[in-house]
Amino acid sequence: MKHSLKTARSRHFPNPLRLEWAIYSSIVVVAIFLRSYDLASRAMHHDESLHAYYSWELFQGSGLIHNPMLHGPLQMELTSLIFFIFGDTDTTSRLLYVIAGSILVILPIFIKDLLGRYGAISVSILLTISPTMVYFSRFARNDILMAVFTLGLVLAIWKYLLYGHKRYLYVISALLALSFSTKESAYLVVGTLGLYLTALTIYDAFKNSISDSEAKSLSYPNFAWFYAVKISRTIKDCFYTQPYSRPFTLLIILISLTLPQWSAFASIFQNTIFLEWSNMVLASGEGTTNIGMPSHGGKVLAFLIVIGLLMTSAYMGYKWHWKSWFKCALIFYAIWLMAYTTMFTNITGGVQSGIWQSLGYWIVQQGEGRGGQPTQYYLFLIPIYEYLPAIFTTLATFYYIKSREKFNLFLLYWMITTLFIYTVASEKMPWLLVNIALPMIVLGGKFIGDLVSRILLMGKPTMYQFIIFIIPALVFALILFVSKYSSGLEQGLRITIALAMILCILSTSICAVKNYKNLGKNGALIFLFAGAATLFLLLTIRTTIYTNYVHSDIPVEMLVYTQTSPDVHLLHNTIQENYSLDKSGDSDLFVIDQTNGFTWPWSWYLRNHKNVLYPKLNPESYNPHNQAAMVIVHSSNHLAADRALSKDYTAPIRIPHRWWFPEHTYRDLNTLSLINKLVDTRHWNTYLEYWLFRKGVGESIGSEDAYLYTKKDFPKINFGADIYRK
Repeated sequence: MKHSLKTARSRHFPNPLRLEWAIYSSIVVVAIFLRSYDLASRAMHHDESLHAYYSWELFQGSGLIHNPMLHGPLQMELTSLIFFIFGDTDTTSRLLYVIAGSILVILPIFIKDLLGRYGAISVSILLTISPTMVYFSRFARNDILMAVFTLGLVLAIWKYLLYGHKRYLYVISALLALSFSTKESAYLVVGTLGLYLTALTIYDAFKNSISDSEAKSLSYPNFAWFYAVKISRTIKDCFYTQPYSRPFTLLIILISLTLPQWSAFASIFQNTIFLEWSNMVLASGEGTTNIGMPSHGGKVLAFLIVIGLLMTSAYMGYKWHWKSWFKCALIFYAIWLMAYTTMFTNITGGVQSGIWQSLGYWIVQQGEGRGGQPTQYYLFLIPIYEYLPAIFTTLATFYYIKSREKFNLFLLYWMITTLFIYTVASEKMPWLLVNIALPMIVLGGKFIGDLVSRILLMGKPTMYQFIIFIIPALVFALILFVSKYSSGLEQGLRITIALAMILCILSTSICAVKNYKNLGKNGALIFLFAGAATLFLLLTIRTTIYTNYVHSDIPVEMLVYTQTSPDVHLLHNTIQENYSLDKSGDSDLFVIDQTNGFTWPWSWYLRNHKNVLYPKLNPESYNPHNQAAMVIVHSSNHLAADRALSKDYTAPIRIPHRWWFPEHTYRDLNTLSLINKLVDTRHWNTYLEYWLFRKGVGESIGSEDAYLYTKKDFPKINFGADIYRK
């Protein structure tokens, strides 16, 4: 009896399945730990404090009016709900993003039929330990939310392509609404997926409709015209072919639900010959009260555009399948309306800003080129943080390009298109690396999973295979040795050594690429890749720890960019401990100079203190607030404050309010200078010292400083931010 029961249990719970679930459970536990550990230790970034403060105002009952500068309203609404449940703290202000980052790690399991068992596990592991994903899962910005919705869209689209169940269309509708309620990068996601579905629709309808002989008999101009006409007819015929193909159905859903959201895109024509003569303003520029909104006659045109696109989308739904489309539209607009109207408390303003200003504002901002980063900005960030998926994405590109498998080709398309879009976009910021890293991780993780499955089929590894496995680690150790001890050699010898090592690595890479057809049979190649994956996996874990727990608010990390200094966080903690509302009521006055945005993050930090002033000071004069327990003055205004506050306050202490990565360290690099440094081992140590230990940039950290004036009974604080500049 016991034996039969045991047999029955093993039949229902086979060991591989139990092992797989144990692995996923471990991954989730590690992911939650990495994202939640010591969550409040980092100073609140300027943007984080904005998001947290407006979430707190909503939680307090002051409402929320959508402001496109803060992107979509969803993150504030969800954070206010978290405040309602758990209270408002630095930790809970970041809790939404911890949850989102942890959900992201789980998603690959839902598409393991395409990723493969080991591919799905590999993708989950890479998402778990990715320095970028971990950092922005601990950061109160909406980029990690968009990563969840984007990957969810990809999964739901491919589930529908595989199985055709309508429930996936409803999931897609919900995810689209959540995306457009979160951030304007939703337009880029929809454009990327829509272009792929268009190509897939044409390909599926096209592949059997033209014979090779028919096309070969045409000259090049006629060939191009022939295919252009054929493609347009194919797309037209798709509307009249019942039932619609799955790619075309997805395309209909994607276009019809989101088409009205693109209304403000018409504003790109307002300064062209099409509209310039009319003086109509479809998107008001900088310096106006409603940036991105239409004004004067532009309001009428904007209204007509929105109505026209709404009618067009409804007509598309009617032509497709009215009942199913209505359900999808109901899901989409229910979520979208609740988000932009803040649960129907701001209906008119919310609908107007959501349907027009959310895109119009950022069209105007594209001219600003926020960040002002060079075109190759992400090509600097990727090797520092996402080198593991980048390496295996590169290998996967060569191996999958010949596979002709649709999903593999889609992953290649997704990765290349996303990298291209964010590279050419005028705004480049470190948090946008999340969008680039996501397809790289999925593609690279799938390739690593394929390697793992092949290794498991080989059985017990031989000594020869083990030696091959450790070669990447030995090469890395050799590079470290050469970079550290070759600086004393003559330049010619250094260049010779560098060229020889680079040539060996390139030759090995070329041989690996050329042998892509034999990957399944070539055990040496598989173990070489596996050794590289193991090495860079361990290095990635190390990078994640350094980035998120050692330098989380220190701009020796390019990912940190511009950040509130830890001295501000330390000062805030001192205020919390010694001037809490429970001890002193609300009698203590705090004065914060609001010059250059110094209001933030103090508006969040001192949100519960009613006796706080935020004057805009100037360098010439200062009206003293002698009763203030603490005065913070922008460094440009401190001379006037010195004269006014010298008697009643201790000597001022200069602290960095916000500081930033020294951008000249990479802005000055060009292709020629980079090659010159790569072929001389004397420079290798400089790069490796930064890559491994973030050394060499601390003394160049830039900052915008504040002067702190305190009463003599104010607790003494040992500020320590300057130690990172040594």
